[in-house]
Amino acid sequence: MKRLELLDYGRFFAALSVVAFHYFFNGINNGKITSITHIPELVSIAKYGYLGVEFFFIISGYVIFFSANNKTAGQFLASRAVRLYPAFWVAVLFTSIAAQFWGGPQMDVSLKQFFFNLTMFPGTFGMPYVDGVYWTLHYEWKFYFAVFIVLIIGLQSKLRFIFLMWPAYILLTRLTGSSDLPYSEGYYCYFAAGALFAINKERYSHLSSSALLLSLYLCISFSAGKADSLSTSNGIEFSALVIGIIIFLQFLFFILLDSPVGTRTKIKGSRLAGGLTYPIYLIHAHFGYMFINEYANNDNKPIMYVAAITIVLFTAYLIHTFAEKKPAKLWNHLFYNFLATAVDKLQNRASTIFIYLARSPFNRKR
Repeated sequence: MKRLELLDYGRFFAALSVVAFHYFFNGINNGKITSITHIPELVSIAKYGYLGVEFFFIISGYVIFFSANNKTAGQFLASRAVRLYPAFWVAVLFTSIAAQFWGGPQMDVSLKQFFFNLTMFPGTFGMPYVDGVYWTLHYEWKFYFAVFIVLIIGLQSKLRFIFLMWPAYILLTRLTGSSDLPYSEGYYCYFAAGALFAINKERYSHLSSSALLLSLYLCISFSAGKADSLSTSNGIEFSALVIGIIIFLQFLFFILLDSPVGTRTKIKGSRLAGGLTYPIYLIHAHFGYMFINEYANNDNKPIMYVAAITIVLFTAYLIHTFAEKKPAKLWNHLFYNFLATAVDKLQNRASTIFIYLARSPFNRKR
């Protein structure tokens, strides 16, 4: 997939919207920031910043369609591990160290918790996340796993059809009250939408456009439908209309991205903006809560907000540069030479066994 500079800035803006949500609204609202009160003028905007996560899920579906189309099962798995693990390991270390100084009872990190978080699946071992934002990685890996299974059983050529049918499957599970079925619960409609935008970019069809319209309905109905439950007891309310408009604008962004104008758009600094997005997302929340709670008060909170965001941006730059870019060859060597090779060998052996069994005398007699 050709790098789209507009998409890099879309990622960056989504990350900043999530930062705004946590710093200006959620941290204070959930009691993890107690040293300051809300800035009322910012709350009405920042409270909707969590929808940047939904935007990330659309991006994931968009990117993964192109990635899976060009890779074996092993290569696909390795590409996702290279993308997610190096920065994640450093982020876990960064947040855990900060927690030793400022974590307190709410955000303290034990040594056992630290090590299990390095797997990215601490819940499997009964351990909480070092930072609450890691919950999205669970959704990402479940999505990757589904694509991985499609690839490893040799159905890559059917991937487009599977994505086209995904929204219909989600709708059917909702209508029949079966939303607990795999890959049908709320956020997966965003992954489906991203994949459908990628399909439309590759080859437009009426079917893919119809599936996209259905995805838009599913996304808006899911997220806007949570407006009442999101509204808090302290008088802060969420508007289903505003949520629906924001999601609609996210879809418009991808329509622009798929257009010739979006494809050709060149924006200075886009590569860096895109590169900073993942580290920013990983480190901003609990670190920001701890830092602001430790040093901010109602008199100096504008300065402390600027300080927290500056530290996050600078640390994200260091992680991107020294944990991702500079050792990129090392990570590629480790993950592709070991993980991808092992998986592809396993797939080849499984295929050989399947072919042998299919050609066995017993099957031929039958």
